[in-house]
Amino acid sequence: MYERFEPTGAVTMGHRALVAYERTDGRLSVHHSQWGALGWQLLTTCRSNSPFGGNNDWEERCHEAIVAGEDPDPPANPDTPVDPHPRTVVESLDALVSAFDFLEYEACYVVSRTVDVRGFQPLWFARAFPDADPVGSGALVSLRRDRDPVEDAARLTAWFRGVADTVAAMRERGLLAESDAGDYLRERIREWEADGREVYVG
Repeated sequence: MYERFEPTGAVTMGHRALVAYERTDGRLSVHHSQWGALGWQLLTTCRSNSPFGGNNDWEERCHEAIVAGEDPDPPANPDTPVDPHPRTVVESLDALVSAFDFLEYEACYVVSRTVDVRGFQPLWFARAFPDADPVGSGALVSLRRDRDPVEDAARLTAWFRGVADTVAAMRERGLLAESDAGDYLRERIREWEADGREVYVG
């Protein structure tokens, strides 16, 4: 069972993002960013020489350790947009979405071994199913690189709200069986793959 990805410490406000770094063994090292969801800033601040977004000379060394599956050794209290200390490790992107806390995090990033950063918009199923568990009950849909990330994320969110509200209304009116509603919602979300996006559904 994977850990629930909860921030630690006294600070609770922010625009939290989950950041997953790809490793050579195919697994993902999962990290917390307190403000990383704000304006999708990590798409530009995380670079090959600054994989945690802070432009410090120790970041490359720590990233290399993470990629190799080793424990990083950052300075005490590192002041970087992404916490270099891993919260947990997951086996794949499918495992990541199944353990993602859609209530806690507003954005998700996946960082390749060469620090190519992809953004993913979380879509929580609670919009259609009020009792949906915040952990794992949702989808991650990648943003298009050729579009403004803030606008693209807003477009995905608006579309999802419309579809989820329709599913909820159809359930209430008895037009869509409870057993079919989840499958229908997942099928609709997977349609975004035709737009050249990565889609992972919990």
